[in-house]
Amino acid sequence: MKIKATSQVLGVIGDPIAHSFSPDMHNAAIDALGIDFCYVAFRVKSEGVGAVVKGLREFGILGLNVTIPHKLAVMEHVDQISEEALAVGAVNTIHNEDGNLTGHNTDVYGVTTAIERVAGLTTFPETCVVLGAGGASRAVTYALGRRDEVRKVMILNRTFSRAEALAVDMEKITGKSIVPAALDQASERAAFGDAGLVVNTTSVGMHPNTEHSPIIDTDSIRPDLVLYDTVFNPIETAIMQQFKEKGAPAYGGLDMLVFQGARSFEIWTGTEPPTDLMKQAVVGRFS
Repeated sequence: MKIKATSQVLGVIGDPIAHSFSPDMHNAAIDALGIDFCYVAFRVKSEGVGAVVKGLREFGILGLNVTIPHKLAVMEHVDQISEEALAVGAVNTIHNEDGNLTGHNTDVYGVTTAIERVAGLTTFPETCVVLGAGGASRAVTYALGRRDEVRKVMILNRTFSRAEALAVDMEKITGKSIVPAALDQASERAAFGDAGLVVNTTSVGMHPNTEHSPIIDTDSIRPDLVLYDTVFNPIETAIMQQFKEKGAPAYGGLDMLVFQGARSFEIWTGTEPPTDLMKQAVVGRFS
């Protein structure tokens, strides 16, 4: 990549940020397309978020990805917010159009596209289960709830009150039946028995604690129950291994990471990036 005086700047803000795979993905796409852009990571403290967003206008930076812990904080500093970002309550992409800043959420697109293209579910099951009730769960529950064919989403979380609060909120937004439950053996068996898709949004099993799984009773896993795990490090998690041992299909979060990044790239540049090369760039970091 050759950075010139004309190069348009893209980037990602967060704290910490040195672990981010986003520069690898986006610069791989930039190189492949031969366009005059560059993508960099910025470590930004919470107290500096407002100044950084203002700086987008001053420096003419075309766009930013936003990661933990700033996805909520940036919302008060942009000019408008997309429908998806409002529903999810988080912005992970900012687009600067001549000083007018729009906040987007591409996680919804990322998880939907990964389930469709990688897991092969062009039609989602009528009943789906979401494990966890954090920020990722909001995006996933909204993504599932807005599908016409999905009638019910079960949210299982170890702290029931969080699952309940999320369910109430998402039921109002999606108009679907969103049912909260504790993440225990009885609820797990009941939920898995009715469902066709389980999406893990918890961080259980993420590096470095790779031996852990949010599943309590593996006997509740059927061979026709599909798992999508939003965790992407490691590439194959403990919960994925549990599903595969039961003969059930299981897919990891790497593709969601790539597709949400690809959607951001397209918002900024108007060009669809090569997602295969973006994925290869991330896999290269693991090796």
